[in-house]
Amino acid sequence: MKLHLIFFLALLALFPNTIFAKEQLSFTKDIKPILDNRCVTCHSCYNSPCQLKLSSFEGLIRGASKEDIYANRLTAVEPSRLFVDAKTEEQWREKDFFSVTNHFKDSEKSNESIMLRLLEEKQKNPLNKGDYSPETDELACVKNQKELDDYLKENPHKAMPYGFPALNKKEHKLLSSWLESNSFVDDKKNIISKLEKEQIQKYEEFFNNQKMKYQVTARYIYEHLFLAHLSFDNSSKNFFQLVRSRTKTGEIDIIPTRFPYSKIEEKFYYRIQPITSTIVHKTHMVYTLDDKRLKTYKELFINTAWLEKPYMPAFDTKVSANALKTFKQIPAKSRYKFLLDNIHYFIMTYIRGPVCKGQIALNVINDHFWVMFIDPEADVSVKDKNYLDENLKNLSIPNKYGATPDLLETFTIIKNYQQAKIYFENRNKIYSKYYPQGLGLKELWKGNEYNDNKNDSILTIYRHFDSASVHKGALGDIPKTMWVIDFPLIERLYYSLVAGFDVFGSTSHQFLVRKHMDRLRIEGETNFLEFLPKDSRKEYFNSWYKGWLAKRLSLYVPSNNEPNINYQTNDYKEEFTDKLFSYLDIKKDPINFIDKEYIPVKILKEYENKEQIEQTFKTLTLPNNSKFIQYHTDDKTNLAYIRIELKNGENLIYTMVINRWHDNVALMFDEDSRLNPKKDRINFIEGFIGSYPNIFVKVKQKDLNEFFHLIYDYQGTDEQKELILKYIINRANPNFWDEYDWFTNEFKKQDELQFGLFDLNRYYQKAIDNFR
Repeated sequence: MKLHLIFFLALLALFPNTIFAKEQLSFTKDIKPILDNRCVTCHSCYNSPCQLKLSSFEGLIRGASKEDIYANRLTAVEPSRLFVDAKTEEQWREKDFFSVTNHFKDSEKSNESIMLRLLEEKQKNPLNKGDYSPETDELACVKNQKELDDYLKENPHKAMPYGFPALNKKEHKLLSSWLESNSFVDDKKNIISKLEKEQIQKYEEFFNNQKMKYQVTARYIYEHLFLAHLSFDNSSKNFFQLVRSRTKTGEIDIIPTRFPYSKIEEKFYYRIQPITSTIVHKTHMVYTLDDKRLKTYKELFINTAWLEKPYMPAFDTKVSANALKTFKQIPAKSRYKFLLDNIHYFIMTYIRGPVCKGQIALNVINDHFWVMFIDPEADVSVKDKNYLDENLKNLSIPNKYGATPDLLETFTIIKNYQQAKIYFENRNKIYSKYYPQGLGLKELWKGNEYNDNKNDSILTIYRHFDSASVHKGALGDIPKTMWVIDFPLIERLYYSLVAGFDVFGSTSHQFLVRKHMDRLRIEGETNFLEFLPKDSRKEYFNSWYKGWLAKRLSLYVPSNNEPNINYQTNDYKEEFTDKLFSYLDIKKDPINFIDKEYIPVKILKEYENKEQIEQTFKTLTLPNNSKFIQYHTDDKTNLAYIRIELKNGENLIYTMVINRWHDNVALMFDEDSRLNPKKDRINFIEGFIGSYPNIFVKVKQKDLNEFFHLIYDYQGTDEQKELILKYIINRANPNFWDEYDWFTNEFKKQDELQFGLFDLNRYYQKAIDNFR
């Protein structure tokens, strides 16, 4: 016994940490949930502060960078896409990314790191003071101990989480213990179901078939789905991505290219890989692949005769940036039907695609409009095989100049107006030929089998200042403008804003894309005007583009064709809407659509049911003299999630959307001068709208009278400003994270397939300490 005891004591002396080792923390089980719930809310996508993406182990180890992706620059910079442009920590260090987890070499505290120090400083200084706007604040992006010391000395209240309450004690202890251990191991396991494995094999075989028709088809589909979050099983939590790999089987080795249509010199294969990063809503674009979809692909592309013998188009970016020319061998009907099969996804890519920080592209659209589509059987680019060929020169997009256009190319915007004028004239002629009686409702697309029992024949787009969202159906009241999209327009929109948009490109590249969007927007709007009487079109158009400069920059060449619609009134847009809803079998928005005979209701003293609440919401959507809208738009809080706590324990969720009225959206700068607050409107939508909540609101059923009066009668008095704080969840609220978790979990319950974490980078910036 003594020998055993002596032996044990000797082992204890030699290996004390091994004998009584603490249970090793698991990154997946213990650490990732904390990062997801408290850090990924700001640190994901290209707008992550300091490019620090904490949505995956790889992003955490990669670390941060001082390079501002959205900075104005004369030339393009090298892309820094996680999982793509570098694969090891060493490679990221060569690209000037620095660690936030490695311990400082010369620190008094041997286990200290940037991330740990910022978390601990927040524990010492938990109060939030002043304004916090991660996307617009000049962040230090400290890369060493000295920079960190200097930063915290000047900004003691700007540690992490930035501008929000500190982690709770349990979260902080777990995360700090893991960071102190300096033992960073990724223990994630990708569990892929049998069904998913089978579907991946089917689709990889389809995409990698060596017959030329399959190869061209695979290239076309890849260029349109490279951003998609692919789902093979809607009940699974797994999502996948289509990539180009050096390997045909086994481990995937992605070949990085700047654009999806860039040339690859070596042999490559299309592969489908799991997405291992945390799903965030702002980039979550679901596209379902199943047996039905594969059958559709074969019908559209393989079993259909092509216009030319199949050949692999050139990978010259000056040509391949325009898919109308690149894939002209494939019948336009097949390409257009492919896009319409999941039109919600493709329109969504304009919003959630590479732009991410939406203000770059979004001041080119109105705050609220509807989008409809020409039916493939009616589209002249489909009916007339020569139409696209004859107009290719006039259908070019500026993305052909690449990521860094030269000075001469930057000023080709004048040429773009000339091409637009010629295209308008040519289009008017061809439609006169095919539709001498004019366009009618039957020329509009009525939706298809892939609409998930929701009508996608009409989509609603909301702009939320510097973000936007796309929704199936006609939400809101009749908007100021509407779009009708045909095949040439949707393809150019996609290649200009998504496939050909380079977030790492020069300012001149982004300027050209932004200005070209003016032309594409006007094209969509004037396609709609073709469904209104000829003599009314210019008047409508001019009402959308007020101001002498806007009129000069907004080219429109109306046709002489009358529509094939029998109008009975002089309110053509309203009558068109009634006929459209009937034809497409679209329901009016029960809260926000206002019929002429509508009579506003009074705010009740007490509310007993959901119907009464929504009746009052409807009244609040009408314009009035309240300064409530101005209060929110001045603070850039255009999007609020409202939780109504009912007496029976249930909750109702609505999103308040503020739609600002623009006299025109034709100009890039001085947007505020073109706003008309008197015409701003509120929409209330049941459920969740958008990815970037600006404010969370919580109201008890018994307080609805007071809350509704606050919205209706708000004049900005000190008393009312104080009262607002009773309902909004300010970023300084000590219970903020509990409220955030509640809204997040509720969103997941409502739509698990489309669920992704909300982004808090644009949350109401003022920290108001009124809780002590």
